[in-house]
Amino acid sequence: MRGNVAVITLNDPDRRNALSRQIVREVVNALELCDANGARAIVIASNGPAFCAGANIDDLKDGWMERSDPLTDPALLFKRLVEAPRIVIAAVQGGALGGGFELSLSCDLVVAAESAWFALPEVSRGVIPNTGLALLQKIVGSRAALELILTGRKLGIDEAVSRDLVNLVVPRESVVERAVSWAHEIVSKAPPGAISAAKRHLHAHAGYDWERVQHSVTDVPRVEWHEGLDAFTEKRDTNFEPFWRAVAPA
Repeated sequence: MRGNVAVITLNDPDRRNALSRQIVREVVNALELCDANGARAIVIASNGPAFCAGANIDDLKDGWMERSDPLTDPALLFKRLVEAPRIVIAAVQGGALGGGFELSLSCDLVVAAESAWFALPEVSRGVIPNTGLALLQKIVGSRAALELILTGRKLGIDEAVSRDLVNLVVPRESVVERAVSWAHEIVSKAPPGAISAAKRHLHAHAGYDWERVQHSVTDVPRVEWHEGLDAFTEKRDTNFEPFWRAVAPA
């Protein structure tokens, strides 16, 4: 805790803070502690050069998408952050890929370093960014969202700011402190009921379908995402050509 602001830090820098089952469970547990300790705001930060490299590939290959566990499902973690009654600020000091990008989208505000960048590479691996599909278009518009999802291209900090994906840009060494000070500033000027109501109704107007978010990831055929994930771990090009031939007219 920093005063009445809780800081939750992803701490697996060797794996670029990838969202493993363990990390998701730890963040869920940390959110429970935030409730118990009366935190008035939350900052999501991480150690190391990367903010979060997305889902842990080993867990995905082990059937994570097909065996949902409420304590380790990233989509349910993201939902919890969106629906939290308190302000949640992401402190993004480096790359935010895939689930890391979705994690930042699930936060109310984003403070980022000049070196931060964002990308959604899932489709090129035979997976879909299920939470990103729900949240991204509300910020950047449906065509821009689909372009970013289909191409998986990298957004530097200038474009991230221009597309309203980042609120403040600060030096890398100041990211967490600036996020904490901003959280203190917000909660010092507004009561909890007003903050909670503002968040709740903002997202109600957006109309997210969280059941679809949670289950849509299984809509991609198993053989496609297995090929994409195998290619990634084997450091080779994907071969999706057989799947295109399978759907071609006879």
